[in-house]
Amino acid sequence: MPSSWRLSDSENFCLSLTLHKSPEEVMEIYGADLNSARLMHAKDIPDAPPLGTVICAGQLGEWSFCIEFEDFIGSTSKVMRDLSHKTESIILFRTAKALKSFQYVTDGRIVEQFEPGFPSSVHGESSHAFAEQVHVLTAASTRPIAASLEVIARYTGHELTTEQLHGPLLTTVIDEPDRVALRYPDPPLQYPEVPQRSSRRTGRPLGRLP
Repeated sequence: MPSSWRLSDSENFCLSLTLHKSPEEVMEIYGADLNSARLMHAKDIPDAPPLGTVICAGQLGEWSFCIEFEDFIGSTSKVMRDLSHKTESIILFRTAKALKSFQYVTDGRIVEQFEPGFPSSVHGESSHAFAEQVHVLTAASTRPIAASLEVIARYTGHELTTEQLHGPLLTTVIDEPDRVALRYPDPPLQYPEVPQRSSRRTGRPLGRLP
């Protein structure tokens, strides 16, 4: 992770931010064993195991964040449901196949969901109008992930900087998460109503995400 690197440069990551939960609470929601968690700098973080993931967590004021770069689970239904229990969370991810998603979740329900850079992908609506803010920036030639991170920083009052991502951050490996249980929790994560659309579509519509 060179000093000039920014999170918006990453081709594969998942970032969650959760209000009024500690980094340790967030890691437990991901399924981590806190006894194995250690403060680590980015250069010392191990590779993810073949079936697992590495999570790194830290604090931004009243918000806690958790970041993954390989085979992430932060965008799964169970993690989003439990992170947002009695509070609010924002999940932003980009996959190696260039799929991008911004999700705003409150108390187990996705309130607003969209793919940055594709205005037609918006599902749901929040009073914060995250999608509108992001699309204003992308229309002015800001890259979608950079625009999303800027909007998140405005909302939380804290920018997640490269220096913070260099660490040290509380870090641990989750060897073999139960991905089926993470995708299909009971009770389920609630999704916005999907409006009926005509057969003629533009952009990349977002449905239910893994």
